[in-house]
Amino acid sequence: MAEQLLFTLNAPTNIKDDVVDILIGIGFITGFTLKKIQGYSKEHNEFDIAEQVEGYRSFYQFEVHILLSELAILKTALSPVCKYTPLNIG
Repeated sequence: MAEQLLFTLNAPTNIKDDVVDILIGIGFITGFTLKKIQGYSKEHNEFDIAEQVEGYRSFYQFEVHILLSELAILKTALSPVCKYTPLNIG
C-alpha cells in the first residue's frame, strides 16, 4: 500500500487565492481543508503595525491528503508562489 501523508501549508493571507488556484488545478488532489489561523512569535520585526498591536499574524492553513510519491510534484507546483514569500510547509 502506498504511503499517505497529510501535507500542511501555512501561507500568508496575501497569497491564499494563488494557493487555492494551484491546489484546484492539480489533478491528483481531490479536495483540501482551509482554515484561518493566528501565528504568534516573539520576533515581531516582520509584523505590520496592526499585527504588532494584536500580538499575532494571520495565516491560512491548508491541509491536503496526498501520497508520499506526490509530495515533490506538489512542492514544485507551489514554488512560484513561494518564490518571494516564505511558507511554512510541514
